[in-house]
Parts: sequence; structure tokens; C-alpha cells
Amino acid sequence: MRDARCLHLRAGASGAKPGEPSSDAFSRGSGVSDEAFRILFTAWAALAVAIAAPGPNLVAAASTALGNGRAIGFYTAVGIATGSFLWSLASGFGLSVVFALYPPLLLVLKIGGGLYLLYLGVRGLLAAWRNVPGAIRPDGRALLPAAAFRRGLTVCLLNPKSALFWASISTFVLSSGASKGVILGFCIVAGLTSASIYGAYVFVFSSKALMGTYKRLMRWFEAAFGAFFCLVGGQLLLSR
Repeated sequence: MRDARCLHLRAGASGAKPGEPSSDAFSRGSGVSDEAFRILFTAWAALAVAIAAPGPNLVAAASTALGNGRAIGFYTAVGIATGSFLWSLASGFGLSVVFALYPPLLLVLKIGGGLYLLYLGVRGLLAAWRNVPGAIRPDGRALLPAAAFRRGLTVCLLNPKSALFWASISTFVLSSGASKGVILGFCIVAGLTSASIYGAYVFVFSSKALMGTYKRLMRWFEAAFGAFFCLVGGQLLLSR
């Protein structure tokens, strides 16, 4: 009787009925406390909004889908998602600490990313000037899957704004106190979220209607994408 009474009191203190697992027991079993779950969910929500917002990653996915079709566009989306996974992995295991200890790394990333975006932009503007395929569909040939994947991966990894965003996300993730396994799961979810969102963009931009419009207005599309890449690349190189 005494043992049964003690068991009843412990169950009542935890907010659970006798015979039901308490929230504390669930937290211990899952490895994620309620507070950690809220923090990780907030970080994921911020990530999803940032991914869906216009930027170099979106333009890379959209331009590839327009000029090369849905299948090749998906390779670019997978490349971007791979970059997102790598950034999330770095953020989950102390990216902000690395940048704090080695500030020149961010400068190198900024210069590399700016130059790469300028390269894409200038190529697009020259193509528009000459009225030939360029930034979207180089030399008039469709991108190979490996090249499409590299384009997405490179644009994502060399974007210092992504680095700063992930560095801020790392403060959320590290403060959650979650286990390494849970953090790894968060990174996988981040990669899948990126693949889903950019895959959806590829699906839309590779529609027959939009691709037909691109073929009719190729020069203007090249100019628009080229100007965007030049603008973002220039801002990266000139920003302090």
C-alpha cells in the first residue's frame, strides 16, 4: 500500500494519471525536452521562411528550370538542398564559434561568393546583349545533371548571407541543449525542407507556359537574371 501511495503521488506531481507516462518520462525517452523542441521548431520555421524568400538560390533554381527543363532543374534543387544540409550541419555543431574565432573565413566566403555571382551575372548580360543563350542555358546546350547540381551547390555554399543566417541559427540550435542525434535529425529535416521548397519552385518554373515565354523573351530573361546576379555579387564585394 505504501509503495502504491508513493507511486500515485509521483504520478500526480508530474501531471500524469497513474499508469500513464509523464511528460518528463517522454522527454527522457525522446531525448528532446519541451523547451528544446520549441527552440528547434522556431529555428526550423525561420529556416523555411528564409528558403522560400527570393535570393540567389531561388534564382539559380528558377533559371535552370526555365532554360533546361524540370529534370535538370531538380538537380540544381538537390544541389542547393545539399548545401543547406551542410550549412545546417555546421550550424548545429558550432558555426558561430568558428566565425568568431576566425573572422577572415567570412571575408574569404564573401569574396568568393561575390565573384561567382558576378561571373554568372556578366555572362547573362553579355548573352542578352548578343541575343544568345548564356547564364540560363550556356552556349545553347542543356546543362548536364552534374553541372546543374554543382551550380546549386556552389551558389548555396558561396553565399555569405547564408553563412550569417546559419550562424544565427546555430545560436538557437546550440542553446536548445538537444543531443547530437537530435541536432543531426534537425539538419536532415533542414535539407529535406530545402529540397521540397526549391523542388516546388523548379516544378512551377519548368511549366510549358513559362518555358514557352522564356523562349520568346530569352533576351529579357537573360538580362534580368544577369542583372540580379551582378547586383547581389556587387553588394557582397562592397559590403563591410
